[in-house]
Amino acid sequence: MRMNSSRHLIISILLSVFTFMNGVIGYMIIEGWPVLDSIYMTAITLSTVGYGEVHPVSQAGRIFTIFLVISGVGFTVYVAGAVIQFLVEGRIRYLMGRRRLNNKIKRIKDHFIVCGYGRIGRVISRHLDASGVEQVVLDSNSDYTATMDKDRALYIIGDATEEDNLTAAGIDRAKGLVAALGSDTEN
Repeated sequence: MRMNSSRHLIISILLSVFTFMNGVIGYMIIEGWPVLDSIYMTAITLSTVGYGEVHPVSQAGRIFTIFLVISGVGFTVYVAGAVIQFLVEGRIRYLMGRRRLNNKIKRIKDHFIVCGYGRIGRVISRHLDASGVEQVVLDSNSDYTATMDKDRALYIIGDATEEDNLTAAGIDRAKGLVAALGSDTEN
């Protein structure tokens, strides 16, 4: 089973925090340094900045630093990969969802096109949905995207007065059109 990218990202960040805390605690125990010096030494070690030691480091401290660098750089690369995966998969998931939505719209027929998803358009859309009537919503306001996703509406973001958008909504296969745009002129 594949771990989803947001969970992977959270685990990566938690492991990074854990590594950082281990570094701080390690310097405090092994070298007997105060908290701020241990935090600073851990930060410059994990970031591979290499400003130099805060205080002289013992043999045990050097061995600890070697393991801290190896694990820290490994986790840094791992976290960077998780962040990139999270961003890329999120974009791919959006594109695949949009593609799936467009395919459903292409197959639908004998449906209604609801132009406008404002207050009135949404009420009409819900009424049609409750009546079992298939529909495609067409609105130019991308702010409604989250609402239409939540309402599980088939939708196209675009100007309802443009022929290409009406064609994409399946005007040639539609049973009817409901004009619920913001102004009488647009309707």
